[in-house]
Amino acid sequence: MNRALVIDPDLSEQSRLAQILTSIWPALVSTTAASLHDGYAKLSEMMPGMLITDFDLPDGSGLELLEQARRLHPKTPCVLLTRHKDTPHILAALKRGVDGYILKGQSDGSIRTLFRGIGKGEPGLSPEITRQVLQQFVARVNPDGEHHPVTLAKAEAIGLTRREIEVLALLSVGRDRYQVGETLNIRPSTVAGHIKSIYLKLDVSTRAEATLAAVRLGLVPLEP
Repeated sequence: MNRALVIDPDLSEQSRLAQILTSIWPALVSTTAASLHDGYAKLSEMMPGMLITDFDLPDGSGLELLEQARRLHPKTPCVLLTRHKDTPHILAALKRGVDGYILKGQSDGSIRTLFRGIGKGEPGLSPEITRQVLQQFVARVNPDGEHHPVTLAKAEAIGLTRREIEVLALLSVGRDRYQVGETLNIRPSTVAGHIKSIYLKLDVSTRAEATLAAVRLGLVPLEP
């Protein structure tokens, strides 16, 4: 990571973030802007290694910049650094495929850890955001693992089997492989095989990443 574009109207947040980023990548050059207009101008001048913006800008929404960045630089990680932690904001961000959703109230160390992960291609979600995503997942799945027909069709379209969908749903509400096996009346070793297949198909390596991938693919739609 050698360049970052940071858009935030709060100069103290700009400074704080610059310090966090350079503590991870000492050679990184941060370019800053405080408005949507200036952000557009900077984005047209450079291809950032990472785009970081708040939702609330004096002349619009940071989501507009995110969409522009996706069009101009599809491979650039896009991150929202914000104080908004309500479902509508989370939904709007995830629908646009953000690579990170980080709350400003976290400690510098926690934010640093999330950015390190994003730099490696991992999804970066503040713990509170992860909990809300999981709660929405729970709301979409009943204890028997049944799904909305649209969700089921989308899951099957990317190669997940009916059984894998059931396993993914139960894992995402906090059950371990033994509990999943008991619920579905299959052996824990069989569950482990399904988990391996799910991770492979979703290209993830952890339960949290699998849940986030399901949301981002539209398999588990968040609702306001």
